[in-house]
Amino acid sequence: MRILDILRTEIGFDRTFVVADVGSGTGLLSELFLTNGNHVIGVEPNDDMRIFAEKRLGKFPKFLSVKGRAERTSLETARIDLVTVGQALHWFDCEAASKEFARILKLDGHVCIVYNDRNNEDPFMKEYDQIVSKYARDRANVPTIDHAYLSKFFKNRKYSKFSMSNEQLLDLEGLLGRMTSASYMPSPSHEEQFTDMKELVARLFRTHERMGKVRMLYDTTVFLGKIPI
Repeated sequence: MRILDILRTEIGFDRTFVVADVGSGTGLLSELFLTNGNHVIGVEPNDDMRIFAEKRLGKFPKFLSVKGRAERTSLETARIDLVTVGQALHWFDCEAASKEFARILKLDGHVCIVYNDRNNEDPFMKEYDQIVSKYARDRANVPTIDHAYLSKFFKNRKYSKFSMSNEQLLDLEGLLGRMTSASYMPSPSHEEQFTDMKELVARLFRTHERMGKVRMLYDTTVFLGKIPI
């Protein structure tokens, strides 16, 4: 089962849903919903990642990029059907973000939180992780996204958890976007490190690509719930 299948089954998700992807980074999760035909608002405070996403996703007329934070998105009240968070909830102020999501969501709106853990048994993923380890910097101590944290975020309302194996086919641009979407990785503003990293990523891509794509393997966890107003 994939993320869209879960959403269709659990909440009747379809193309009419307006999605706010908060902490959208380089736009990888946003792209999933844009490809499905949804209107997507990407909310991202980091200038480098937001500009990268705008360049990648500019071909989608239903994409709107907004500079904002989870705790203050600047979005209109009760406008959003689904808030998505990919690999970013641990960076948010739990209570402030929960309150802001409740404000921007429609009465029957939901929050979908996605975390991907790399499957490092795969040869390509092992080499990918070696590059990440080489260039990662200033990894902050962040809270664990466990039941206690999620209960606080969803204000003790019941949420659902889904686990699955997942894969993503990426071209070279998408692979670079995936690597730089982590806040602890060099961004284009770190010119020398970014250039060196980009060369290694390109070499990795050339070694493993098939028909212009490489396959990223993940163990994916999805949390889905509603936040009471």
